[in-house]
Amino acid sequence: MREEAEERKALELQRKKIEQEESKYQSEIQKNIETLATATDDKLIADLKAKILELQGQLSDVSLKKEEISKLQNGKAGNVYIISNLGSFGENVFKIGMTRRLNPQERVDELGSASVPFRFDVHSFIFSDDAVALENKLHSILNGKRVNKVNMRKEFFYSSLDELENLVNELDPTAEFNKTMLAEEFRQSQSTDTPYTTDYEDDLDGDEED
Repeated sequence: MREEAEERKALELQRKKIEQEESKYQSEIQKNIETLATATDDKLIADLKAKILELQGQLSDVSLKKEEISKLQNGKAGNVYIISNLGSFGENVFKIGMTRRLNPQERVDELGSASVPFRFDVHSFIFSDDAVALENKLHSILNGKRVNKVNMRKEFFYSSLDELENLVNELDPTAEFNKTMLAEEFRQSQSTDTPYTTDYEDDLDGDEED
């Protein structure tokens, strides 16, 4: 699928960037260790030790990110998302999908950037080492409630916040679930007859051309 290929390409770019950071911290640590080996001034020694500890902490953070990217690249790990779009589909329709993006919000932002009139609200991100299986399980449970009963690639389902919260709690009690359907732009649009000025900006990319 094109989406999966794009996600894998993005992960590869992130991996290369992380490896550059990793190399930089390793080099700086080695440089400070070499300086420490010949230092005689007590203050300089203390400063160098503190700097080395700081760099080691930063290197550890980078290594964790690298490990997470590797897991996303080489396996089925990812985030299953549950999102809604009140203004576009009503209050009882939800999209349940999965993404391998390191930041799953990026995928949600893409979905709400041009193809629908309003942004999506996120109700849950569920990280799983086998996100494909988790997504399939949710789809299977809700299969009879599909909006599109012909095209199985359309991941929209009739449900309720209470039902989905219960499902998430059963499948992963540690996952957070947000029951608020903010629908900020939709509600603002309903409260006025006057369009906002053309200089209104959001934090998403501009609309795609038709």
